[in-house]
Amino acid sequence: MSDLKKSIIKGTVWSVFGHMASLLIILVTNIWLARLLTPKEFGQAGVIMFFITLANVFTESGLGGALVRKKNATKADYSTVFVTNLIFSVFCFVIIFLSAEFVAEYYNDVSLKNLLVVAGVMIFINAFQLTQNARLISEMKFKQKAIYRFIAVVFSSIIGIYFAYQGIGVWAIILIQLLTAFINTLLLWVFEGFYLKLCFSKSSFKELYAFGMNTTLSSLLNTGFDNVYQLVFAKHFSLLQTGYYYQAKKLQDIPGGIIIMITQSVIFSSLANLQDNKQAFAKVYNKITLYSLVMLGFISTFIYVYAEPIVLLLYGKNWVGAIFYMQLLTIASFFYLQEQISRVIFKVFDQTRQILYLEYLKKSIQALSIGIGMYYLDIKILVIGFVVTNIIGYFINYYFSRRIISLVTYDEIFTLLKVVTLSVLSVFLVMQLSVSLQLDQYMVFLTIPILFLFYFIGLYAFNVMNISKELKVLFNYTNK
Repeated sequence: MSDLKKSIIKGTVWSVFGHMASLLIILVTNIWLARLLTPKEFGQAGVIMFFITLANVFTESGLGGALVRKKNATKADYSTVFVTNLIFSVFCFVIIFLSAEFVAEYYNDVSLKNLLVVAGVMIFINAFQLTQNARLISEMKFKQKAIYRFIAVVFSSIIGIYFAYQGIGVWAIILIQLLTAFINTLLLWVFEGFYLKLCFSKSSFKELYAFGMNTTLSSLLNTGFDNVYQLVFAKHFSLLQTGYYYQAKKLQDIPGGIIIMITQSVIFSSLANLQDNKQAFAKVYNKITLYSLVMLGFISTFIYVYAEPIVLLLYGKNWVGAIFYMQLLTIASFFYLQEQISRVIFKVFDQTRQILYLEYLKKSIQALSIGIGMYYLDIKILVIGFVVTNIIGYFINYYFSRRIISLVTYDEIFTLLKVVTLSVLSVFLVMQLSVSLQLDQYMVFLTIPILFLFYFIGLYAFNVMNISKELKVLFNYTNK
């Protein structure tokens, strides 16, 4: 157990810092581009990336996770996944190529056609890195994975910013995405080995795809619905509103991206080793959920409180319209990320069909909220409906996931309610101080130490966590 805990902690450290380094470069690049491009151009990118993201999910088909979960995966397994992934990527690119003109006509923007076709190339490129990434995750080599990703992000960002200065507009965003995929794939092939064997095993495919099919359909639903707002805004409102939403989502996704990355790599691969011991699994899993709940509670509180100065400081007054989206999205993200951690249980114990069924239920609720928002043409209804859907999704996934490990209790729910209450009190405190002291949009940052102290003292007062004690435990494991 000690070795596993050390693997989780060290893997998490490398994943967090490696991913944070890449995200820092992405953030700086995004800020730079926001000063050079218009919200409308980011809106165009938002529409394009909806289709690319959806295609990437379909292409991956959950096979990477299946490889990670399978003990002693063979060369035939890896080759089968590579061939399958390659075929799916070609299929997706052809679909995008044939539908690009229709998309451009639908949004009355002819430039979207070429943008979509060129961006579609990254689907094909990504097909050549799935097996290497899966092997790195399975072997818990998160350091190497982080380094490759960081190098790719740095070089692609530098090139993208240069061409943005040359006036290529929205093409700079597409170029960065393409180069990141290409350089990362190249590094993986050079340093982690080649997978050009066109070996396909029917038995291997059936075994792996049985696991991946349900998670893929679930991810397609999840990705499609969570990004469909960009399409709705672009069609029924404006590309300007799409740009605001897309930019807010990108900024808010930075902490969320770290959590999801850790969940899908470190936590999943580590807990998969405990699938034969539910008692040990539950013990480790409960500790992980507590850490994530506390951390996400503070991050969400921080983003909500300081959304306005963050947006104005990073992007300027042209992006003030993104503040509303950013505040509501951070609430939705808090519950969504907790839901994703719950889904690790389904994956580890090969109950992925339940993920699909629960996703059907959740998306039915979300579809209803989108329908109401479109009927009244009200952006607030659309976004608030998204928040409510994620709250409901968390509670549904919590109940059914805990049934698998026979641990349906209300302790974690009470802990979550304590953290939510503490977050609300923290927001109220900072806002009241800002009004009383008449702090302007930037001077409000002076309240950060107060927010920090109030939140973490509140954790102890609410009997959620003793931060100093937990830090000592983490320090001891790291240095053993």
